[in-house]
Amino acid sequence: MKYIKNIKKYPIQGLIEIELNPYSDPRGQIWSIYEECDMLPTFVEDKVTISNKGVLRGLHGDFETDKLICCMHGDLFLSVADIRRESNTFKETQTFYLSDDNPTMVLVPAGCLNGHLCLSDKCIFFYKWSEKYKQPDDQITVLWSDPELSIPWPTDAPILSERDSRAKILREMEV
Repeated sequence: MKYIKNIKKYPIQGLIEIELNPYSDPRGQIWSIYEECDMLPTFVEDKVTISNKGVLRGLHGDFETDKLICCMHGDLFLSVADIRRESNTFKETQTFYLSDDNPTMVLVPAGCLNGHLCLSDKCIFFYKWSEKYKQPDDQITVLWSDPELSIPWPTDAPILSERDSRAKILREMEV
């Protein structure tokens, strides 16, 4: 797989960071975002979110869907939280700075939540889903500032959707 420069695994089982190897010349860059391989699940749907500076989306997830995430434009802070009770890393988190200057993908395994904060004027967040999109009521939504997760968000006052601002902390949920 020529498009991959480096692969890094994390203590959270199934969480992988894939540093891409873009082709660059005076015109710009070409990235290969995805190539079918044994390391990655099969994906059935792609999504894109476009956010303005200060927008935080998440924490969202479910127990069936793997997601492959990439920042296509801008700079963002990505957080992943393991909510699999049987996992050795239950309630552990991992954070990443993703940018179009350093093309990187993150594989978020099923049973982990993800959330991202747009740090630049605009962010384009691309992700592949291993399952069809689930409506918000069929997803797990946890409060971005849940004290048990202790995510070091680089903001105290993000711009949130109504869904995310009303989210519960993990302890109040049956997951």
